[in-house]
Amino acid sequence: MNPKQLKRVVIALAVVVVLWLLAELLGGTRDDSETAFVLPALQMSDVDAISIQRPSGTIALARVGDSTWTANGYRASENMIEDLFAGLVESSEAELIATGSTVHQRMGIDSVEGIFMRFENAGDELASVVFGKQGSGYNTRYVRLAGQDFVYEYSGQLASVVDRGENEWRDKTITNILPDSVGLVVARRSDGGYMLNREENGWRIERGGPADSAAVHRLLNQYTSLQASGFATEAQVDSTDFTRPDRSITLFGLEGDTLVSMALDSTSSAYWVQVASDSIIYRILQWKANQMIPADSTLRANEGGL
Repeated sequence: MNPKQLKRVVIALAVVVVLWLLAELLGGTRDDSETAFVLPALQMSDVDAISIQRPSGTIALARVGDSTWTANGYRASENMIEDLFAGLVESSEAELIATGSTVHQRMGIDSVEGIFMRFENAGDELASVVFGKQGSGYNTRYVRLAGQDFVYEYSGQLASVVDRGENEWRDKTITNILPDSVGLVVARRSDGGYMLNREENGWRIERGGPADSAAVHRLLNQYTSLQASGFATEAQVDSTDFTRPDRSITLFGLEGDTLVSMALDSTSSAYWVQVASDSIIYRILQWKANQMIPADSTLRANEGGL
């Protein structure tokens, strides 16, 4: 290579280096400010409505008062709502993988297949995030901010939150009664009924003698944060019959006040449960119903436990 050719090579390399440096300087600012994926830093008090719009249907979450939420009009699970807002502030990773809209459909992040999570307050939209298909890594998902083309592979709690169905968002708590607040239990089963009275020295089965205090305590413990396994659909509601329930139970307080009264209608493997003055019909498994309303023989002193 002669000196003239060498000079041309050096000049060409210098031009490449200068162009690269310019690209880094100009592009670095965009990477930091324009292409970073940042979840909306919203607190529960900032939001009064959240919609999760999926092709299969929409979950509408609404705040009533300071901290109570509903899911499609039903009482929502506090834990589920807390998980959602925790996902907004958690330390998550999001890698920019595409900058154009041409990949949106392939990644399920377009207006047809995407899952839109919108946050509102007093009817004004605060933020909107679009979730797409599962990403290439474990527990990752393609995501973009609504109105933007940049697509990211996101790893965080919200990746699974958006897949929850209505029943998962709903509060499954049927009762939350402390055992020490109960003074009388009136139960009925197809094989007979019984009454349990709290006395100074323990529990007594009406017309049956002393009760096994440990067994009664296990019964009452079922009503401390009693959780349903699900809810009846509209079609299932039509098939229930609580006029002559298979089982029923009423817990009275120490002053004779009614703490809860419920009726149970059996199915092949579970029971439908309706609480008096409550239109919701819960589903509980058969083994749970046996713990809630056991046979009186298991409650008698010196005759075994549950």
